[in-house]
Amino acid sequence: MNWRGLLALLCGLAMAPAAQAEWLEAKSRHFTLYSDSSEKALRRQSEALERLDWGLRRFLNVPDEPDIASRKVTVFMVDDGDVRRLCRCTNAAGFYFSRVSGSIAFGAKGGWTEGNDWGRIVLFHEYAHHFLLGTYNIAFPAWYSEGFAEFASTMRITEESATIGHAAQHRAYGLLSGERLTARQMLDPATQLAGSQMDAFYGRGWLMTHYFSFDRARNTQFLAYLSAINRGTPAITAAEEAFGDLKLLDRKLSSYLGQRRLLGMTMPLAGQPVPPVAIRRLTDGEADMIDLRMQSLRGVDNDSAAKLYAKAAPIAARYQNDPVVQGWMAEMAYDAGHDEAALAAADKAIARDPASVQALLYQGFVKLRQVRLAKSTDAKAWAGVRASIVKANRVDPDDAEPLWWFWQTFKLQGIAPTPSAIKGLHRAQELAPQDNDVRFAAALARIEAGEIPAAQRLLRPLAFHPHAPANNAASRVLAALDAGKKGTEAISAGLEANEEEERATAAQD
Repeated sequence: MNWRGLLALLCGLAMAPAAQAEWLEAKSRHFTLYSDSSEKALRRQSEALERLDWGLRRFLNVPDEPDIASRKVTVFMVDDGDVRRLCRCTNAAGFYFSRVSGSIAFGAKGGWTEGNDWGRIVLFHEYAHHFLLGTYNIAFPAWYSEGFAEFASTMRITEESATIGHAAQHRAYGLLSGERLTARQMLDPATQLAGSQMDAFYGRGWLMTHYFSFDRARNTQFLAYLSAINRGTPAITAAEEAFGDLKLLDRKLSSYLGQRRLLGMTMPLAGQPVPPVAIRRLTDGEADMIDLRMQSLRGVDNDSAAKLYAKAAPIAARYQNDPVVQGWMAEMAYDAGHDEAALAAADKAIARDPASVQALLYQGFVKLRQVRLAKSTDAKAWAGVRASIVKANRVDPDDAEPLWWFWQTFKLQGIAPTPSAIKGLHRAQELAPQDNDVRFAAALARIEAGEIPAAQRLLRPLAFHPHAPANNAASRVLAALDAGKKGTEAISAGLEANEEEERATAAQD
């Protein structure tokens, strides 16, 4: 044997660079996933998310939503460190936000094994929020919003079944060792919680959700409670009328937690087809630009937008015939204030793909910024702004973003929106029910039209939002409506609250 030749071969193998994983896109009915993991891993994660959606619909007995692309969640599956970098926080395995342009989630591509399932738990939790907001047009109290998300997060999915109701072991400390929150504290939206109490709040929310889901009598009470708060009954009054003695409820919850075995619901997958998933390799240009795209989607300020543009420009210059890259470039250039570069990139994208909604929109956004900077009152100039937005809408009538911005142009011009623009606003809200700004605007439009019950239905989910302050804009408008105020008088209560919140945020910054 030629040992010298073998040694040279082994050294060569040792010095050879490790194979780089390719960036892939996986499209399914409710999700679009991006990751540089293996096709096998990405397909498994995509199928698991589809099974989660199926399991939640089966458990809650709700039909599937129409196949509308704007309702999909785009998920970037990345390394743990990238999740924290994009989150701009020190301890996160995933996060989610919703916009009219589409809901986005970032998740850890690891943490999907039996030994380490934290990445899956967090992503399942975040999707449960998206699911509730998109499925029901009603208000859920904060404890249930978070409790249901925790309840969904532990769904176990195998090739044979999906089981909901597994214990939230990751909340064991908050449930068993942390400060115990009473039922009254949980049910009262005015309860002020310290940061150290949040683990207990999430754990207790999971316990209450589990108890009310599997105890038939308590489930009937819960539905009565939910109906009452959506009629405008104060939360504590609704709780006492539905559940009775809240101290007794505390004792029942403690007894329920102390059971040796908690109920669950196993839903067999027999007869259910494997969720179809279409996987493709990203183009070279998309792969080179994907990290910058994630940062852009996460959100930028003036400084970070300028830095992002400086990095993106030379990449986009190498891929001038890639319409996706040029569409992304149009957005980054616009965010950085480079209008001519944004228009040039949008033009290149449209030349290669006339159906690029993103490029058509950014053509409109540049024109919109220009007419606003010029303080133009020229009707033709404003019509030119709307022309690109209308083109984007015609490409995809079920994309919420063009509908939203068409309505916005009238507000920004300072004139009354046309009936078609108002109709478009309400359609945008239907298509993107998770976007708080669109929902709030649609509610105010209902008030202006004298459609008070419809406005109240839109406002209540905002008023009870788990991350909104107690005296938020939606709750103020609801209070004004309950006091008999109408039209601009009721609307002004919410606008004043928004201004106060903006001032408070600016002071913190």
